[in-house]
Formats: sequence, C-alpha cells, structure tokens
Amino acid sequence: MNPHFKPALALSLLPLTFTSLTASAATEESDVEVVYAYGETGKTDTATKLNLTVRETPQNITTMSLGQIEDFNLTKVNKALDYAPGVTVEEIETNRTYYTARGFDIVNFQYDGVGAPFVSGINLGQQDTATYEKIEVIKGAAGLITGVANPSATVNYVRKRPTEEFQGSAALTLGQWNNRRIEGDVSGSLSDSVRGRAVVVADQGDSYLDRYSDNTKLGYGIIEADLTDSTQLSLGYKVDKNQSDGVLWGALPLVYSDGSRTDYDVSTSTATDWTFANTTQKQAFVELNQDINYDWSAHLVFTRSQYDYESELFYVYGTPNADTEVGLYGYASAYDRKEVQRNLEAYLSGNLMIGEQEHQIVAGISNTTITVDEASYYNYTEGYPVLGGDWMDGNTPAMDFPDHNPATGTTDLEITMRSVYLATRWNLSDSLSILAGARTNDIEQKGVSYGGDADTDANKTTPYLGATYDLTEDTTLYGSYSEVFKQQTFVNAELRPLGAVEGDATEFGVKHSLNDGLASISAGVFSSSQSNFGVFVGRNDAGIALYEPAELDSEGFEIELAGEVADNLNLSAGFSSFEITDKDGEKARTFLPTKTLDISGSYALPAIEGLKIGAVLSWQNAIKTEGSYTNTDGQAATTTIKQDAYALLDLSAQYQATEALGFSVNVENVTDKKYLNSLYWTQAYYGAPRNISAGVRWDF
Repeated sequence: MNPHFKPALALSLLPLTFTSLTASAATEESDVEVVYAYGETGKTDTATKLNLTVRETPQNITTMSLGQIEDFNLTKVNKALDYAPGVTVEEIETNRTYYTARGFDIVNFQYDGVGAPFVSGINLGQQDTATYEKIEVIKGAAGLITGVANPSATVNYVRKRPTEEFQGSAALTLGQWNNRRIEGDVSGSLSDSVRGRAVVVADQGDSYLDRYSDNTKLGYGIIEADLTDSTQLSLGYKVDKNQSDGVLWGALPLVYSDGSRTDYDVSTSTATDWTFANTTQKQAFVELNQDINYDWSAHLVFTRSQYDYESELFYVYGTPNADTEVGLYGYASAYDRKEVQRNLEAYLSGNLMIGEQEHQIVAGISNTTITVDEASYYNYTEGYPVLGGDWMDGNTPAMDFPDHNPATGTTDLEITMRSVYLATRWNLSDSLSILAGARTNDIEQKGVSYGGDADTDANKTTPYLGATYDLTEDTTLYGSYSEVFKQQTFVNAELRPLGAVEGDATEFGVKHSLNDGLASISAGVFSSSQSNFGVFVGRNDAGIALYEPAELDSEGFEIELAGEVADNLNLSAGFSSFEITDKDGEKARTFLPTKTLDISGSYALPAIEGLKIGAVLSWQNAIKTEGSYTNTDGQAATTTIKQDAYALLDLSAQYQATEALGFSVNVENVTDKKYLNSLYWTQAYYGAPRNISAGVRWDF
C-alpha cells in the first residue's frame, strides 16, 4: 500500500526567516554587472540580509530568472524547479509533490527572504509562477544562519515589485489538451511617492491524463510608498486558487501478480471523474524599512499566509492480474485541511569600519505561529469497492460523504517558533573573509495528529561558519560548516513523536568568473550527516503511519555554469552527483536519482533580428525502490522496481516582431520519452508525452 495513504502529518518546523542568496553580482573592481541567472542582468540583494554576491557566498547557488521562466513557459513552480540543476521534483500524484536536493527533502521555502515553513513536508496543488521575478535556490543547510533545516536546499521566491516607469503586458498562450492561459501585468507610479503593481492570471485546461483537468485563477497586488526620504512602506496581497478534477490519490500499480512489471498507456489514471482537489493560497504582507544613516537600516516584516485544501479522492491499491487486470480494490476519502501562518520579524543590518576594512552585521528576532486543522472522512458503507478489470476507465460511482464525520484522521495543532539570530561577515583582508552566525530556535507544539499526542518542544542553537578567499580577481575559494536541526512529529509504534533530526553539513569549492564577469562557473564538494531521521516502516491497525529513527550520510559534488558565456548565448548548466548511505554503509533513498544533468540555453540569432531559440536537456540516472505485491498464490512478495536512466529534451523559439509584439512556441518532451514521474512511493504515474504550446505577448 502507498505509504502516504491516510498519512500521519509530518511536520517540518522551520522558521525560515533569514537567508537565501542573491543570484547576481557586480565585480568590486568595476561597474560591469555580472549575470548569474540565464536571461537576466543586474544585481539584487532581495534574498540576503548580508548583501552578499554569489562569489562572496560560501555555498552553491542556482537562480531561475524571469527570462528563463518566460522563454520556456515555466508557469508552474514544479516545472521551474524541475529545470534547476541539482533539484528533483517528485510528483507522486497530480496535486502533491516533494522536492529534493542532495538526497534530502527540501522543506525550506521563503518569500523575499521571509520563511514559509512546509509544515506537512509536501506541496499541495499547482502553484503559479506569474508573481515572481525569479526563483533562487541555495544548496546545502538552508543558508547562512537558518540552521533549522534539512541539508538539502532553500528555495526563495522573489516577488515582482512596482516600477517607477509605467509598463504593462498581456499574454495569451494556447496548448494541447485544450489548455488556455491569459496573463496580465501592469506596473508604475501612482504619484511622486507611491508605486503599484498588479498581476492577474486565468489558466485552465485538460491533460494527457484521462479525466484530469486543472483551473487556476490568480490575483496579486502590491503598493510601495515612500513615507519619508528614509522610510518605505510596502503592502501586498496574493490569492492563488487552483481547482482540479479527476485528481490522483496514489497512482498506478507497478507490478502484476506474476511479478512482472505493468506497462500502461501514459494517459492511464486510477482517478474517477468525481474526484477533485481545490487549493487556495492567500498571502498578505507588510514591510517597513527605515534607513538610519548611510550604513545602517532597520526592517520590520509581517506576513500572514493561509492555505486551504479540500478534496474528495479515490485510492486504488492491490495487485492486478496480468491477463484480466482484476485484483485491485478502492478506498474513498474526503480530506480537508486549513493552515494559517503568521510571521513577524524585525532585524537591524549595517556596516562597521574597523581599521581599513568594512564589515557587515545583521541581528534580528522572529516569531512564527502556525495553526493546522485537518481531517479525513471515510465512507464506511460503499467506500471499499472491489474493482473490475476495467478499473482504468475510472467508472466507480461517486462516493457519498453525507455528514463528513471525521474518522481517526484528525489533526489539530498549534505551533509557535521563536528565533534570535546574529550574522556577521568579517573582511580580514582584501582577499579573505570570515562569515560567522548563530541562531537560537525555540519551538513549541501542542495538539493531536491522527489520533496521537503531538505535544513536543525543541530548543537548539545552531552555528554557521564560512570563509571565502580570492585567489585572483576572478577566482574565489570557499568553505562552510553548519549544524542542522529540524523538528519532526513522525510517530513511533507507541505513537510518540520521534523528536528532532540533528546533524551537520560541510561544503568546499571554487567559483570563477568568465566572459568579463558576465558568467560564472562553480565546483564544490559537500557532505552531511543526520541522526534520528524518520524512516517509514509501516502502519498500525488504525492506518497511522509509523516511523523509526535512522542515521544517514550524504556525500557528493556539483558543477554549475551560468550566465552569458558568449555574445547572444546564455547558458544555465549543472551536473550533480551524490551518494546517501545508512549507518551500515548501505545505499539509502534509492528512489532518488544520484546523478543529474540539466542544461538550458538561449541563443539570439544575429542573422534574424528578434529571433531567439532555446533548448533544455535534462538527464537522470537509474533509480529503484522495493515494492510489495500479492502473488498468484495469494502470498505477500517483494520485488525491485526500477526506472532506467532517461533524458528529456524541450525546445523553444521566440520572435519579437515589433518592440511591442512577440510570439513564442514551446515543445516539451520532443522525443516523446515514456517515463515514470517518481518512485518516491511504490506507485507512480507517467510523465507528459510530447506536447506543444504557442503564445503571443503584447507589451505596452
């Protein structure tokens, strides 16, 4: 059975309120701006309160720029992160996704550097990218001083901001399976001291999957006001509604009762047409920035995020017969969830001159409260049907949940996270800098989770130490060390939380600027260890997921190239390799690819003004997992399920006919490769086949 079936809530309590990192930088020796994000120039320090450039940061950084998002039609977060080197997107179902890097799940997410913890460890729905200027990924232990994390990566979503000059755009995109998308973006000054921006999206269509359809409506608005010459106030609000029908809960069986592998059409789905999942994300934020003098400033940020999820789902399990497809069973459930996060953060940042060197200091406090209410509702009369050989037609009648009386799957949690942090960068010479920081985290959790007592507390101070050394004007050596700590509420056989994961992470490497600083190449090695890491081992009679602690070690290396490597040619390329083992030295988490290659590029043809072509190549090595099934004798058996190595190729073309009017064509999975999206669980469904979309954009 799928391990996430009627899941016990897995909490990753991460006050991610401090650091991701900028993806572009300017050389200290000149005014030439350095491009570290394909398709985008300029420097931004939105995601780091220490205002570090890429070369000044002792960790690996990847940025998905606005140019890349637009060129390759990356309208959903899943697709954008799938293009990021070293990141894997584990689409276990149509509307629930895990993200991983360096062998561990990514649960550290930020909006403009302010944290939004993944309480459940999984992304619900299909989040749109229209409100983001770029998406930054810093690899490793969650950044400079956010030590409460997995040693995987931190993702920072950088919001679009108002512009002083008026600008606007409208875009229409049409794709296969009746996909239609309309997007509008307007920005400019409302007065001498007030600026505003608004983004709207309507996106709907069917899918290559039988019976699946998706509908997104998004609205985003932000106002920036200069209250005085030194005081700026920002107010923003976003609502992202995603409604899906025919959604998967679980996925396809992968083994027949004779032990052979199943091989269905890529469109095959276990979902019925009455299933649905609706996700609504509402986010409001207030920012107050006060310049104290030339060197120092104070900042106050309040963010309220609400995530609502409601669904009626149908789970299919069992082992089919290879000849008749008989042998599967169904399970119906309604699942509702509401999560509200409130985060208040205040920090002071500035520069300090000691001798002839200028140093940087940031100090702050953060308070986050999270409430989670969720329940699963089961139909006890007709909710467990035996399926016939035509199960793939999705013809099981609609289930009835008349009273929505919750079963054992009820969660009611209140989580409070308080943090105090300090980060410093000491420039010991023109070439050598030391970064030192620490964060004290106090976490309190009260409530119940799926029938178990979820009360737990945690308190820990996590340090960070890093260094950079400039070998030459273009080459920098770096190294960093951080302890890691992450609270979790996985329960053991006694239904008690396992407690916190603890460990450490190190990284060493070199960064080199190319093409007069317009591109960069980096190479680094990393290692991390974690103890008390919760590993799924089974379920009790009530269906609650049970975990036991494990020790894991991850080691590997990454190489990345990004920027304008030649005239008119932008590249973002990366190769990642790692190995993750348990305490006995055996390979662990084998469902994750340990080697990945991601290359995306764009070339503006000099011979045809306005024409730009692009391509993306993504490759991963073979993966496997151990799956259980019922054999022809009715006995339980296990087998190894494998997904061979595969590569995907996407192509794009954009033609700017006039200064205002542009056209685009995108082709995904050009070779029509058939592959499974993920082996994170022991069920899976196939990725999208070859498909094409075309768009027109008007800038005004």
